[in-house]
Amino acid sequence: MLIIPARKIIREFPANYIPGELDFCKEEFTYDTWDVNLLSYTNVIVDHYGRLFNSRMQVVTESLILPHIFKPLPLIKRLKIAYLKKKKRLPKSGRYLLCYDEWSPAHYHWFADFLPRLLAVSSRLPDYTLLLPDIPYIRNIGLESLNLLQLFPANIEWIAPGERIQCDQLDLVTHTVLTGRCHDDLMQEIRRRLESTLNLNASQNKRQYISRSRAAYRKVLNEKEVTALFKSYGFGIITYEDMSLKEQIIETYHSSILAGIHGAGLTNALFMKEGGSVLEFRRNKIYHNQCFWHLSAALKHKFYYQFGEPDKDVAIEGPNACNLTMPIPLLKATVEQMIKDATR
Repeated sequence: MLIIPARKIIREFPANYIPGELDFCKEEFTYDTWDVNLLSYTNVIVDHYGRLFNSRMQVVTESLILPHIFKPLPLIKRLKIAYLKKKKRLPKSGRYLLCYDEWSPAHYHWFADFLPRLLAVSSRLPDYTLLLPDIPYIRNIGLESLNLLQLFPANIEWIAPGERIQCDQLDLVTHTVLTGRCHDDLMQEIRRRLESTLNLNASQNKRQYISRSRAAYRKVLNEKEVTALFKSYGFGIITYEDMSLKEQIIETYHSSILAGIHGAGLTNALFMKEGGSVLEFRRNKIYHNQCFWHLSAALKHKFYYQFGEPDKDVAIEGPNACNLTMPIPLLKATVEQMIKDATR
C-alpha cells in the first residue's frame, strides 16, 4: 500500500559554498525521496537488528537500511535460524509493526530515518504493537521522543540482543529516503509536532558551540583554542550527554546558531526554530556524508561548513573516525560571516 509518493528534492547550497568545492558529491545537489509503502507479511521472523526473515529464511531487503551492500546469508546460516535458533512466538491475534533497522539506535538515524517512517503511519499506530530493539538509548531518548511527538502505539514489543521473534502477521513501513538524505516534509512535521506539544515560543537567540570534549573519538584536537574563539563571539558551550530529550529540545530551540564537529549533537538542529544557522566541522579530502547539510536545508536553516585537518587518513564517520584540528583564522572568518548573515 502506497502511503506517501516520492518527490524531488532540490538542495539549496551552503551559505558559504565556493563554486566547485562540492563537485565530488554532485549527486547530492538534487535527489528523489522514495515511495513510502506499508507492506504486509505472514509467518516471519524479526531479529534484534530489525532484519525481517520470510518463510524461506531469506532476509527481506526492504527491512535493511543499505540493501545494496547486504550479502545474502549462506544456506547453512538460514537453516540454523529456521530450525536451531530459539524464537519467541508472539500472540497470533496481534498486529505488529516494524519501522526500525540496525542503525536506528543512533541519535541521527532515530530522528532522521526511524521517526519519519513511524510518522508516515501515525494515524494507524494505535492499531499496532510496535517492535523495538531493547537498547538503553531507545528506552530513554526513544520513548521520550514518541511521547513528545504523540506517537502512541497500542503496545511495544521489545526485542533483546540476540533474540528473535516470530509472528504470523506483520506490517513493514519502508524507508522514506536513502539514509544520509532527508525527507523535508516529514522532518518539518516532526519539528512542528514538538513545537506544538511543548508550546515552544522562541524568546531567545543563543549562539551555541557543541563540545565533544567528553567523547572517545571524533574530537577537535585544538578544542581549547576553538572554544576560546566561540566564547569571544558570545557563544555558549553546550554538551548534550546529561540532558533529557525535552531539555535538549528547549535549549536548542532558543538557539539561533549551532556549531560543532560532525556528530550526533548536530542532529539537534532539528529542534531549532526555522531560519537558524548551522556550522559543521568536516575533514578535508575525504567526505562522503552530507547528512547535516540535508537536515539543515530540510528545516530551512542556513548551512555552513568548515574543513579541518584530520589526524589520520580515514573518514570522519563511525567509531574509528579521525579527529580534526581546526584552522583558527579560517574558522574566525566563517563565524563572523554567520553572525553577519544572521543579522540581515
